[in-house]
Amino acid sequence: MSNYQLHSNETSISIPRIITVDSVNYYEVLVKCGHVMWTVNRRYRDFDDLHAKLVQERSVAKDKLPPKKVIGNKSPTFLKKRQEALEQYLKEMLTFLKVTMPREFVEFLEFHRYDIIFLSQNLANCFFLRGESFLAKSKKYGFSVLELHAFSERLKIPCPSTEAADGALNFSHIMDFCSQLETVIVLPTKNSLPMILYDDDSDKYIPHALHKPIGSSNIIPSQLRYDLSVFRGLKNLIIYGISTENIENVGGLRESLLRIEIYKSEIKHIRQITLCDDIHRNSTEELDRSKIWKNLRHAVFKENQLMEIDHSIRLFPNLKDLVLDKNQIESIAHLSHLNNLQALSLRCNRIAECRDWHLQLGNLVSLNLSQNKIRLLEGLSKLYSLVNLDLSCNQIDDINEIDHIGNLPLLENLRLMGNPVAGSVDYRARVLSRFGERLQEIYLDNEKGNQLEYDTALVLSALRISAQNSQRKLHSLLDTASAEDKLPGTSGSSGSR
Repeated sequence: MSNYQLHSNETSISIPRIITVDSVNYYEVLVKCGHVMWTVNRRYRDFDDLHAKLVQERSVAKDKLPPKKVIGNKSPTFLKKRQEALEQYLKEMLTFLKVTMPREFVEFLEFHRYDIIFLSQNLANCFFLRGESFLAKSKKYGFSVLELHAFSERLKIPCPSTEAADGALNFSHIMDFCSQLETVIVLPTKNSLPMILYDDDSDKYIPHALHKPIGSSNIIPSQLRYDLSVFRGLKNLIIYGISTENIENVGGLRESLLRIEIYKSEIKHIRQITLCDDIHRNSTEELDRSKIWKNLRHAVFKENQLMEIDHSIRLFPNLKDLVLDKNQIESIAHLSHLNNLQALSLRCNRIAECRDWHLQLGNLVSLNLSQNKIRLLEGLSKLYSLVNLDLSCNQIDDINEIDHIGNLPLLENLRLMGNPVAGSVDYRARVLSRFGERLQEIYLDNEKGNQLEYDTALVLSALRISAQNSQRKLHSLLDTASAEDKLPGTSGSSGSR
């Protein structure tokens, strides 16, 4: 991102070409400030409007701008000469206005879109005029990563003279506005907000926006780092696309944040979130207790590239619900440290086994394992506090697997649709029969059973119990006979007399 205050002597303007759209000629203005560059397309009338303002308000000489020409103004020769003259005009204006950089000139060259100082001033002016009305409607606001990067860099430099001269541009308006927000959304670009809010298929947009230059510049969103310390009382943080490793400083968020949501990023490990601003995040040493997120209750890390739940999850000790949908997780780990965890969602991952999950999820109330690769349920048989269990769209094909969850005393909601077993004859009645006397308390695939299903389930249950009793008696008789065969004086001995 450009910083004109530091690179004013490395700033240049040129007009490399003319672009014709629908018979209208646009002069492509190329602005370079340090290593950052961008283009702006302007018609001659735009130059004329700018010049009129500069003449009236900035004492620029009237004859500086190349004059209009009514006849022959579209000939290639004329356009080339005008292109050169307009370029010279802009260079002279930059030299003349270099210190003051009036707003008219800044906006004409779009410094307010790509420069740290002018973008911050533009937003400060916006909050000065409309900040109170924004906050009256909602204490929620979406910032582009470019804006957050600008704030962070602006904090590191002295107050520009233009801010001192015009109070509406003062950075304090941003600080004041941000300190009153309760929810902040971080976006790759500002115009990605409508896509995120109204289009569930935003994954077509977000990855593309992350690595694509912003506007006509060479600024890449995924490369911008930012500081969150300006948000002093924030309760909810939502980040789309941008890696949490781009955060330089979370400030007091470890104390204030109640909810964090990360979507569609390239993060692979939980520590990239829990220790986002720690340069030693990849260390295997004991976790720093000062990094605990003390009040965090809700975490949603959805549609990322998470491969594991690493030991840093214990930095969220008070977490009540954790959503890890649409990642690449194959197993769970370290969740036994989350004593308050009540809801866990692992929808659309790569989980094939749930072995001894009660050792990590002893107090869990809701578990979503839909759209994984699960066939066996024995590992869930001791989740005695479970009320809601979603196993839809897995690979369960044996009705006997339901026995492992049929004895869970509090289970009420069970989803099995999308499994092979759900296509069997009398599927609902056969499943309900595994819950014995509790079958009328169960919502199977979001519906309670009807009377016919209950009657069928009771018959199936009675037949199954009878078959089990018969089998137990048979095993008992076989065991008795086997024991008698081993005693002295039995049939084996008498046969030898």
